Amino acid sequence: MTTTVDFGADLEEQCEQIWQATLEQERELQEMRDAPPVIFIFDGHQRLQHLLLDVGKLHCEDVENDTGSIEVEIPFEHPVAQWLNDRRGAMQRGEGELFHIDVEKNGVRLTGRYESKTVRRDAKGRVVLAITCLTDYENLKWIDCWSNPFLPAIFQFPRIFLLAGPAIWVLKTALFVNLWRIYSSIWQIPDDPMNPLTWLSGALSFASWDIVIKPTSFLQDMAAGTTWCMFFSRWDKWHDKAKPILDDGEFSVVTRRLREGDPEPWPGAYDQGVHAGQLVVDIVDKSGQMEGTANGGTIFDGLTRTFREFVNDFVESVDTEISGAPSWPSQFFSTMLETPKGFPFVHFPADAPGAAETEFIETPSKGTIINTGGHSMPGVNELISAGIQSLGDIIGNNLTVFGYGIGPFGGALDAVLKPFYTDTVLAWISVKLINRVAQSGSSRYLEYHIDSPGKAYTLSSLMVLRQAMWATVRKKKKHAKLLSSGPYVAGWPGSGHFYKGDRGSFEVAGDTTGEIHVERAMKMTLDWERDHFAKWEAEFGQSIPEDEDPVESILAEIENMATAAHELGVW
Repeated sequence: MTTTVDFGADLEEQCEQIWQATLEQERELQEMRDAPPVIFIFDGHQRLQHLLLDVGKLHCEDVENDTGSIEVEIPFEHPVAQWLNDRRGAMQRGEGELFHIDVEKNGVRLTGRYESKTVRRDAKGRVVLAITCLTDYENLKWIDCWSNPFLPAIFQFPRIFLLAGPAIWVLKTALFVNLWRIYSSIWQIPDDPMNPLTWLSGALSFASWDIVIKPTSFLQDMAAGTTWCMFFSRWDKWHDKAKPILDDGEFSVVTRRLREGDPEPWPGAYDQGVHAGQLVVDIVDKSGQMEGTANGGTIFDGLTRTFREFVNDFVESVDTEISGAPSWPSQFFSTMLETPKGFPFVHFPADAPGAAETEFIETPSKGTIINTGGHSMPGVNELISAGIQSLGDIIGNNLTVFGYGIGPFGGALDAVLKPFYTDTVLAWISVKLINRVAQSGSSRYLEYHIDSPGKAYTLSSLMVLRQAMWATVRKKKKHAKLLSSGPYVAGWPGSGHFYKGDRGSFEVAGDTTGEIHVERAMKMTLDWERDHFAKWEAEFGQSIPEDEDPVESILAEIENMATAAHELGVW
């Protein structure tokens, strides 16, 4: 029974009612924290086969915008373990070689596909089946973005797929048209070639799709103020091309399998053929940078709200504090079990109640000048070439030797001079990061050169500068192991206070400045063993490789961009 507060009663009675309501809420949150995960087993056609209750060990990792893992250990004599191990029998029964595992806890539904299985016997003679599944984000790494997804592979024109616009709309559109190519294109051979209905079905229906995209229109994304981007691909993986855009804009890819009884992922979805078992992909803006979000503060002044804006070079961005922001933005919370993108709900003080172990890592920004280029701005080399040829032709036509006209020689003169003038004018860009100069001190790393795939003073060169700036920016990382007795519940909105992609604030124990750090949760880990409560671990902040320079992470992407630009013929 839920206690309600009667604000018409006397003050003592109101206080008692508030106290009882508080105790009930604490008991409810504790029950949510202590609730064990529920594991469902589906076959290769996403049909429910088993509800798994007896688990020796469960380990799940859910990584922001990347593939995570689900690892389960089951006693080998268990009937479910025997079914999971019998892949030959599953294929003979028409269930498919693959199987799928759903792990649900506090509204979080972590789904994955069978990757490997191991039958292991220990020294005591106990035999267990260890299952490893990759989370459903892995599906997005197996989708190529063709140069033209509307044409067959034997004829691909234009040579490169190019799309510009608001980032969420661009990424969803690029993924959707290639899913359409796979599932519904008239050029794609259907799974059952002998069924004529499969050649025409699915053009406007998602019934035969395994992956569907939650729609976001161009105007909706424009109205939301989403950062713009340019997406280009020549038969590259969607994940590889989308990753730098997702990181730069702080977007989160949300993958969630529909199950029986779930509400529609968007209005009218079920009428369009969407059904249980399909993977719904959405991209959400977790940054709030362009409209105002909490990015830090101190324990003395509280959190400060800022919005991110570009400086005049459009490479570096700064956070500008918003004045007059409310001290407690209750209007942004529809329920206390959520984290709006502009206001972190969870906070870990220096003594860290609710966290058994904490670790804080920070790396400084590197370099204050970024140099790139190598190829002249479009039209420069061509203009010089045209001038030399024209001048040579004019001189040749008006010059005579011993009464004989020399004739036009502009082409020959241009061929001789081309190695000397090509890529010398407007071919290089050097940008000084003014804000970083002011913050670094007078003794600092100076320049960093990064290869550009295209021509200077174009949108592609601006993208290279932005990626280099982001790779060398100051990074913070916080690791927190949550206690089951702590104040927060990790879970899906409506069932937990925060989850992957949401912001959290924390202090560093012993820091006399009292600075409050705000970072996004980039990885959630769930561990559960028999006779123990399930425990969450949360990692906040960007990943910081221990043995890799921050800039090296983008060199592979720059090389891919160079190859694509060369194929397009932009140099």
